[in-house]
Amino acid sequence: MHRPRSRALFTQLVLAAALLTGPLWAQSRDSFEVVSIKPNKTGAPGSETDTTPGRVSVINATPLSLLLRAFGVLRFQIIGAPDWALTERYDLVATVPGGRVLNDQDRQAFFEKMLAERWQLRYHRETRNLRVYSLVNDGSKMVQHAGPGEYGMKVEIAGPRVILRSTKGNMGRLVEILGGYVGNVVTNDTGLGGEYDFILEWVQDAGSDAPGPSLSTALREQIGLRLVSAEKPAPVVVIDRFERPSEN
Repeated sequence: MHRPRSRALFTQLVLAAALLTGPLWAQSRDSFEVVSIKPNKTGAPGSETDTTPGRVSVINATPLSLLLRAFGVLRFQIIGAPDWALTERYDLVATVPGGRVLNDQDRQAFFEKMLAERWQLRYHRETRNLRVYSLVNDGSKMVQHAGPGEYGMKVEIAGPRVILRSTKGNMGRLVEILGGYVGNVVTNDTGLGGEYDFILEWVQDAGSDAPGPSLSTALREQIGLRLVSAEKPAPVVVIDRFERPSEN
């Protein structure tokens, strides 16, 4: 006589369990399994990033650079970071669930959650008027990627020359890289949403006697894009709380 009620109760319990386990599973997909964070006292000026299946390592990185990786923004778009975040350096080694290989965009969520858990990161977003550069399509000469191949957008430094080699590159990552060299925010207004193979080579130091084009000239002549100065509303990340990392 009471079986229908028992079955209904059982069904409710199963549904409740599904609702509980679903969000937890979704959350774990974008979280590192194990993270080791240690201060780096070598005094070396540069940092190294290595991404392999199931592993991400960032050596001798400033906390600010970790924030930039987490949000995919430029230095000018991070507001309120403490002074020590610009100078102290750390080694970070993390394992990725399922042996995944994370590209620049994939790992943003992983870094953000790690910073929230280990560095007590709290923030909010705003939009502010900033003097920016707009990257526009001036008759693209880039080749759209076809066939197999791993994603890579690597910058090589050869004296005064800078060489960017792109395989399956995207405009979102390109504007991030360009922003670091022009010293300002660069927005993607190209209307290009594919993956591209190209080589971009320029002389960064305007006062150098080395032969080669400036960045703006190289963009226009080599890949058919152009930088235009403009004042635009730009998203910024305002840091409300950020502390030195908890011990391993």
